[in-house]
Amino acid sequence: MMNRRINFGALLWVIAISGFASCDKAASEKLGPGKDLILTAAEQQKADSDNRFAFELFRTATTDLKANENALLSPLSVGMALAMTNNGAAGETRKAIESTLKFDGLDTETINAYYQKLMTDLPALDPRTTLEIANSIWYRQGFHVLPDFLNANHTFYKADVSALDFADSGAPDVINNWVSEKTKKKIPTIIDGSIPDDMVMYLINAVYFNGAWEQRFDKADTKKGVFQLPDGSTLQTDFMHLKHTFKVAATNDLEAIELPYGNKKYSMVVLKPRETVSTAQLAEKLADMDTWASVIRALNTTETQLALPKFTFSYENKLNDELAVMGMEVAFSNSADFSGINGIGELKIDEVKHKSFIEVNEEGTEAAAVTSVGIILTSLPQTYAFTVDRPFLFAIREMNTGLILFIGQVNDPSVAQTQS
Repeated sequence: MMNRRINFGALLWVIAISGFASCDKAASEKLGPGKDLILTAAEQQKADSDNRFAFELFRTATTDLKANENALLSPLSVGMALAMTNNGAAGETRKAIESTLKFDGLDTETINAYYQKLMTDLPALDPRTTLEIANSIWYRQGFHVLPDFLNANHTFYKADVSALDFADSGAPDVINNWVSEKTKKKIPTIIDGSIPDDMVMYLINAVYFNGAWEQRFDKADTKKGVFQLPDGSTLQTDFMHLKHTFKVAATNDLEAIELPYGNKKYSMVVLKPRETVSTAQLAEKLADMDTWASVIRALNTTETQLALPKFTFSYENKLNDELAVMGMEVAFSNSADFSGINGIGELKIDEVKHKSFIEVNEEGTEAAAVTSVGIILTSLPQTYAFTVDRPFLFAIREMNTGLILFIGQVNDPSVAQTQS
């Protein structure tokens, strides 16, 4: 069902996408503590809905995850790319997208303003952390796009907008170079091969996060340890060790620890299932937001001896099936209504492609994600059939003045003859 390319690493649930930074503590103090993200009641409602979407998408995407595979999704990236696309949706298609993304009745203006605030405020929260969010829209040269659609996405999502000759062999490189630049080369491509003939638009979101642990691990303390695989077998891998006061929690289903980054504006929450609970079962339970809320409420400061494996992996998933199961099926069908993009419609989503990367080591965590929404025509323009199958005339002329240079008639094109 899903198309993945995954490198070896340890499977962990990553709540905050995060990364390396080289600032020492003194430099951090000079930078200041940073800001807090302040949301209105409606925006907080949307943030809570985003978390529901995150857990549901993760559970759905990892249903058939193999024992030797890892997974990493950025619900922020997926949600923002689809929110941009939703600005061109209408009717049942818009309802389906909004229901799947858990917009919960919020109007389009509120949704756009919410994502605009995230793009502005999230990167400014922690001076010790680098968070970059970028959007772009690429459409086939000659394809008519409504100005209102482009203006909304440029205004609220700061989307770079470009018309591109999709038939040019270099067109994929232009888009891939943008992706590579915005993810600091962690995700070098989003388009593999040439652009399909019926593709008319790509809406792309890129997220890059790079921050140091609030309490870093000493590399000298990293040593080999035993990690148990899903099938019960084991392997030797590098574990980082640190004794420190962390927030931890324990329930019948899991043990949890929160590892802050930088100035504690972002954190990674690691969720370790009990021996009798599989990761799939845990993901299912966490899809119930009350379970997640109870874990967060239970976090309590405790002196802890932590052993965390280092890991690095990449992940790729075409999310069509997952989003269709979650309620967006109409957006991928010929019944889709994206008339808000070109004023006509006859468009549908061909693919929602997601790529991600993460590395966790003694310094911190570096991660990136890209989501591309590809829009295609539901039907190609009608081709007028003109078959010259009987005698005809022809003229060769100079086009600017209309001057005819040659004129003739063909009654039998199969013979070469000389007539006087």
